[in-house]
Amino acid sequence: MPSCSMTRRLALQASLGLLAAPAVAEARLPQFRTARYQFIEFDPVEPMAPLALQGLDGKPAIAKPVPGKVCLIYLWATWCPVCRITLPRFERQLADFRARDVEIASISTDERDLAHVRAYLGRLGVKRLPAFYDRGGKALAAAGTGQPLSAAEGLPVIYVTDRRGGVRGYMLGEADWASPQATALLDHVGRL
Repeated sequence: MPSCSMTRRLALQASLGLLAAPAVAEARLPQFRTARYQFIEFDPVEPMAPLALQGLDGKPAIAKPVPGKVCLIYLWATWCPVCRITLPRFERQLADFRARDVEIASISTDERDLAHVRAYLGRLGVKRLPAFYDRGGKALAAAGTGQPLSAAEGLPVIYVTDRRGGVRGYMLGEADWASPQATALLDHVGRL
């Protein structure tokens, strides 16, 4: 028969384990998935290095997370059928995202020239969405191992950064970033 102090010790350990369980559960991000893909969380979180790119006007521009905001960094190309749907969707949702302290930056990794990318966005009616140009993804590739962003697994890919500029993870393919699952993920990242 266990002693009274042994029983108290087991009860204390059990209660401490129960108290620790919610903290462990909060360390992981909420799940976000589509029929084909799921959000892949980075562990450890890596900071996004600023990227020297071009703006749509052809002038040098720096793409980097906005301090104090959750950011979606969308890598795309004009040949991508999913991007034809997602870019106008982001354009329509821009005000809603900003109202929730979420910024979006889109980066074209197209092989075609900048004039082609501008014309493509014009045909889609995308005028306000922050857009950058990285011909062939060369700036992303040149950033090397110090940059957690990559289009190596395919396009489109979207990365999520936290308020301190840490890349929390990524998701391939089409996804509804205004869905309840995505909103839960972005809200959670916003509290980190």
